[in-house]
Amino acid sequence: MGYRQFWRQVMSLALPVAVQSALVAALGMADVLMVSHLGNEAVAAVGLSAKLNFVLILVMAAIGTGCSIMVAQYFGAGRRDKVRQTLACALLLGTLVMLPFTLWLLGWSGPLIRLGSSDPNVVELGTVYLTLIGLTLFTTQGIIVYESAMRSIGRADWPLKYAAVAILLNIALNYWLINGGLGLPALGVTGAAIATVLARLFQFGWILWEQQQRPELRLKGATWRALRGTRLPGNFIALTWPLVANFTLWSAGSLGYHLIAGRLGTVPLAVMSLLAPIEGMYHAFFFGLVSACGIMIGQRLGRDQFAEARWLAHRFLWIAPLGSLLLGLMLLAASPLLLGWMQMPDADTAYQTQLAMVVMCLGFWVKVFNMTAIQGILRSGGDSRFCLGMDMVAMWIIGLPLTWLAAFFWELPFVWVYAMVLSEEVVKALGVYWRIRKGYWLANLTEPEERPTAVAEPAA
Repeated sequence: MGYRQFWRQVMSLALPVAVQSALVAALGMADVLMVSHLGNEAVAAVGLSAKLNFVLILVMAAIGTGCSIMVAQYFGAGRRDKVRQTLACALLLGTLVMLPFTLWLLGWSGPLIRLGSSDPNVVELGTVYLTLIGLTLFTTQGIIVYESAMRSIGRADWPLKYAAVAILLNIALNYWLINGGLGLPALGVTGAAIATVLARLFQFGWILWEQQQRPELRLKGATWRALRGTRLPGNFIALTWPLVANFTLWSAGSLGYHLIAGRLGTVPLAVMSLLAPIEGMYHAFFFGLVSACGIMIGQRLGRDQFAEARWLAHRFLWIAPLGSLLLGLMLLAASPLLLGWMQMPDADTAYQTQLAMVVMCLGFWVKVFNMTAIQGILRSGGDSRFCLGMDMVAMWIIGLPLTWLAAFFWELPFVWVYAMVLSEEVVKALGVYWRIRKGYWLANLTEPEERPTAVAEPAA
């Protein structure tokens, strides 16, 4: 593959995903900013609830990732019937997995919020917010699965269209319901949650209606019945369970970092809440690149084009982190202006946020390297068990213990506690780079009798 063709395909896949991810991150930032005038307690409540919901979002993303991997390989192999069956399988599994979590949030949100804060105002506001968010789990899972499938067949523009309209609707509803007007009282944090519920329902309904009009991902009764006579559900579960375990344990560990900040006080928790959407926006630009990496490599693995898959992997491994470092330096230069736009509750919160941004901008290129290596390369070839083990060692044996020691044993300033999180990323980067060089991820996951005849590959 020549560089011109490489960049043409990267941009067609990465740009819509990056724009959509940036819009989603902007929505998270809008939720925090729109309640920031209500005080630290409101910011902390929304941020903590969003972090708890993030754990479940990552469980959903694990199922979406499994769907994306198999759809990309089946699409590359030319098996459109298997593409639709994979989508159906992912939707069914996602519904079953989200059922207990939905019941949990609807009945026991309060104890979850109390894990991260002892402030009664934060607990009260966060409980209401998180309970309402529980109503969105089924629709959010469906959205994530459909978006994964659409991107893997090369239609990254479709999810962007749906998300852009839904996000604009969400922000408009946020403004109305948080502040009141047109006959409704100001609902504050509760209004932000209601806006999210309504926007997600609209987005999922639109996706279902429109995709049933198109042949690529139209699900008929025969699609569901065909699952009973194929090995696809078993293969899908075998591929997905390490992803679900990985994403669940990783998100629980990520929540652990947030809980440590919460136990340090309301100001550190507010700082983490303010930084979370900025970090999300920062990585949104590279999530599109990582998605393009996974789709392009997955389609070639499905065609047994292993040399070209390796060529692509090497190119993405230096492009993504280098771009991330450059963006981090630009973001750091613009941080005084960015923080000036935020309605900081007090001077201490503003100062701590500025210090933490220095760490984020200078160190998060390592995170982008790991995103590319794990999500874009290793998982494309089904190397999910290694990713599970690497994540668990780096987070639960290195990152979390060191962060806890920094916070409560060494009693370091908050900026050093925040910086300690990056210890996990450094260890992980060393492990995944070694694994990529070993080449275990160069694997075709389509069923053997359905594989296409390999075609000639260009020289790497």
